[in-house]
Amino acid sequence: MASETPVSVSDPREVLGNRPMQLPQYAVIGLCVLINMIDGYDILALAQAGSALKREWGMGDAALGTLLSMNLVGMAIGALGVSPVADQWGRRPAILSCLIFMSMGMAISAMSHGFYSMAAGRIVTGIGIGGMTSTAGMLALEYASFKRREFASSCVAAAYPVGTILGAMVAVAVLGSYGWRGIFWVGSALSALLFPVAFLWLAESLDYLLSRQPRNAVARTNRMLRRMAIPEIAELPPKPEGARSAVLAEIVQPFHAKELAKLFLAHALNMFAWYFIINWGPPLVAQANASDTLGAQYSAWVSYGGIVGGMTTGFLCGTIGVKRMMWFTMLSLAALIALFGQFTGSQQALWLIAPLVGAMLFGSATANWLTIAYAFPPQLRATGLGFATTAGRVGSIFGPIMGGWLLGEGLAVGAVCAAMAVPAVLSALTFSRARRMEPGR
Repeated sequence: MASETPVSVSDPREVLGNRPMQLPQYAVIGLCVLINMIDGYDILALAQAGSALKREWGMGDAALGTLLSMNLVGMAIGALGVSPVADQWGRRPAILSCLIFMSMGMAISAMSHGFYSMAAGRIVTGIGIGGMTSTAGMLALEYASFKRREFASSCVAAAYPVGTILGAMVAVAVLGSYGWRGIFWVGSALSALLFPVAFLWLAESLDYLLSRQPRNAVARTNRMLRRMAIPEIAELPPKPEGARSAVLAEIVQPFHAKELAKLFLAHALNMFAWYFIINWGPPLVAQANASDTLGAQYSAWVSYGGIVGGMTTGFLCGTIGVKRMMWFTMLSLAALIALFGQFTGSQQALWLIAPLVGAMLFGSATANWLTIAYAFPPQLRATGLGFATTAGRVGSIFGPIMGGWLLGEGLAVGAVCAAMAVPAVLSALTFSRARRMEPGR
């Protein structure tokens, strides 16, 4: 239990990181898992509704590809705008704001009656998801023990495909009776219901409080330490070397800016390939087999593989290393994207390929996310992740658009998939040159 009289402790993060995991830590991680599960549902909602929406609105592949990218535009805005908030004012207010954006955006999408209103809804939803990308997994990492950091963040990442499985189940259940709008209404309700739970129980990050040291940092830190059953502190530890009061002034220092440029390129290439296959996979399967339901089922199998692949990668990142797992998952993903293009019309082959694609998609997402997180000190971790993933969103925007354009030009699905696999290989080459910083460890 925490002591009644504050004592001087050099850094309570060492206590938290070196002791066995305890219930309050699991509670923080569990909330982050639930939040990212809703992210997974929201981000693929339009992909699940895509075929039905095309028929109802008479849209072509290029128009659907553009709509799919609008969510990614929002994610770029959210990652760029919300991430500095998480480093400057705290992880907790950033996460709560993102839940509001997600609920509002899904409601707008559900009420849309044309291209532009749907685009607006997807952008608003994307702002919430983009901001959450650099905060929920990071908060889980910061509250886990040192031995379980990678695995904790991978559990949050694995919640994303759980959300897509939920989305596929909802799509199968509501498309026939309620139409595509039901998919979006369920997503809006999920975020709205989780908001009061997060408001009451979500803890602020000790890494944020002790590294950024905002106003009343000692009192706020001790409140978190009491919750975590760690002895309270009488004074704050020294600020990290090079830390400045303003996040943006610190991140633009040459030491960090050079690393950001490298990660910008790596993540943009990664997301170009990643979001092509995650968004175009279900519609291509549905069209090749003349079955909307089969497209949703394919998406579910991708998600099943993603759960296993993401968690396994997180565990292995903590044992054999992040860089080795990055190489393995990225190169495997490139090969599987190309292979997918050859078998979109074969149900038997797809049930084998789909979970493997999911495993490498979410395994690579875990390894790459950790690569970026470990490239920055705690007081810049959210901003570094947010800025790097913003560049990734640029790639993610153009991946579905380029895929839709190539398909609209009449290229064979196999040729398009082979071309879209190349950026994954180039991304692995660039990620391999990232630095690793682990202050306090």
